[in-house]
Amino acid sequence: MINLKSSLLIILMLENFFDYWWLNLIMLLAAIVVFYVIYRRRLKRIQEQKDLLEAQVKQRTIEIIKQKEQVEKQKRMLEDEKEKTEKLLLNILPREMADELKNQGKAKARNYRKVTVMFTDFQGFTKLAENYKPEDLVAELDGYFIKFDEIVNKYNVEKIKTIGDAYMAAGGVPIRNKSNAIDTTLAALEIQRAMEEITKLKKERDQPAWQLRIGLHTGDLIAGVVGIKRFAYDIWGDTVNVAAHMESSGDVGKVNISESTYEAIAEFFVTEYRGKVNAKHKGMIDMYFVHGIKPELSENEDGITPNEAFWHYVNLKLYSNINYRNAEKYIVKRLSGDLPDGLHYHGIHHTLDVCNAVERLALWEGVKGEELYLLKTAALFHDAGFIHAYESNEPIGAELAKEMLPSFGYTKEQIAQVIELIESTKIPQTPKNHLEEIMCDSDLDYLGRDDFYPIAETLRQELIKFDKIGKAEKDWIELNIKFLSHHAYFTESAQMRRGPEKRKRIVELKEKLKSIESSVN
Repeated sequence: MINLKSSLLIILMLENFFDYWWLNLIMLLAAIVVFYVIYRRRLKRIQEQKDLLEAQVKQRTIEIIKQKEQVEKQKRMLEDEKEKTEKLLLNILPREMADELKNQGKAKARNYRKVTVMFTDFQGFTKLAENYKPEDLVAELDGYFIKFDEIVNKYNVEKIKTIGDAYMAAGGVPIRNKSNAIDTTLAALEIQRAMEEITKLKKERDQPAWQLRIGLHTGDLIAGVVGIKRFAYDIWGDTVNVAAHMESSGDVGKVNISESTYEAIAEFFVTEYRGKVNAKHKGMIDMYFVHGIKPELSENEDGITPNEAFWHYVNLKLYSNINYRNAEKYIVKRLSGDLPDGLHYHGIHHTLDVCNAVERLALWEGVKGEELYLLKTAALFHDAGFIHAYESNEPIGAELAKEMLPSFGYTKEQIAQVIELIESTKIPQTPKNHLEEIMCDSDLDYLGRDDFYPIAETLRQELIKFDKIGKAEKDWIELNIKFLSHHAYFTESAQMRRGPEKRKRIVELKEKLKSIESSVN
């Protein structure tokens, strides 16, 4: 309860307020204004402090960004210098050797079982040099060697060094690979093609053209870095010396290879045997020219650019369980020693001809994988029965294949297929599948080739030798006309590529028969 005294005091205050309300209002307004001014000043000071802090933060941020940019610039400069150093080092040493030197301070020399060494040398360089100023001579050499560098790099062949006008490279080092002979041969062929293009341009400009010899040899060697100053990656061994002999024994514009390189690449390239060279510590070594890729293994059959079939075939050779090359060496040696005299047609030359024909036709027909080797193996053994009998020799060849092929990695299933392919060549031919059609067409491939007449003559001489026909030319021509007229190729490729020529032979033989009959009459 509010007491009386308090009530009177409140009433008195209200009376005073209403009597001086305007004064109280002024005071209230003044108080509000004072409070507002104080509030605004405080806000201003806070804003000024905030602006100052933001400016300080911004300035510091700019300084930090500048410092970061400077650090990044220095980092980039260091990375650029490191990259330049790396490139310079890699121009001197292979990456594997360079990494080993950086990590361990030294690099061990390594033994390699199969490496293909390439030597190139300019014909008559000493005489050529007499017509150049030293700086012009170096510039000319540099232009050639830069082109060589581009080509060997394309085929993963390692440039080793240049010695005057000689250029040395090797496939299969420092990283081992099974394809080094093939890779190096491709590089060598492209280098010679590049030389042809350069020579053509120089002749158009009436400038002297340089000519190049190239030699290749495949064998074992040691490769690595020796010494502690002025590091250089190098290779040592008889393989290097033999490769140098291959180069010096070659011809300008050609790629000359040793027998060991030939053994590694013969299935893929057109080669020409050219005799022997006496190599130190190696004796007499067979030499071959490589003219180009086999037409059926190149784009547009130009013999220059490997096609898809080329690489399929390479992979088959390198990674198949079948050791076809050794099987071929065995049967060729066996046939060379055991075939009887008088086989003018069915000699070793016929076996090799059918091997080439079956490979060519199989590739035209798109055969890939181990089926290609099965066809070539059947071609090797299809006439091996002549060792023991002249007639019904196919079963004998099949038995020889069954006996010998397990030693060369062939499975029972593969041998069974080879035997079926051999037996399919019996005359009259009745192939039961595509592979047998290829085999049959290959066995009589010569019927539609331009070398028909000389091959047919060898068959005639053989049949006379074994008393199968008489010597009358008229009877022989009639026999050929009858056989060619009744014969038909089975595969589309043989029909297209051999059929037209075979039909020409029939027309020619009929004309010849008419001429003989007219002369008799």
